[in-house]
Amino acid sequence: MITNVDDHRSFTRMYVDCGLRFKMDGSNDLMVGTVHNLSAQGVSFATDEPLPQDAELFIEVNSGGGSVPPLMAKAQVLRCQEANNGEFEVACSMQISA
Repeated sequence: MITNVDDHRSFTRMYVDCGLRFKMDGSNDLMVGTVHNLSAQGVSFATDEPLPQDAELFIEVNSGGGSVPPLMAKAQVLRCQEANNGEFEVACSMQISA
C-alpha cells in the first residue's frame, strides 16, 4: 500500500488526460468525459452533464494505445460540481472489474 503523505490517501493518484465513456446504472445512454486523475479506488473526470450524488456508473477508460486494455469499473458518484467552464467535475469511488 502506497500512502501519499500530503493528502493522507491510501493510494497515489495518477494525473492523466484521457477519454472516458460511461453510463448510469439502468440506462443505455452512453456519455463521455475526460479523466483528470485516477487511483486504485477512485476517479475524477469532467463531463457536460450533472450527475446525482450516489449514482452508480459503469465506466470505461481507454488508454489510447492498443497494447493496454481499457479499464472497466463500477463507480459511485461522491460529488459533482459545476466548473467555471460550464463542465461538471465528478469524483467517484470505484471498483475495478476483473
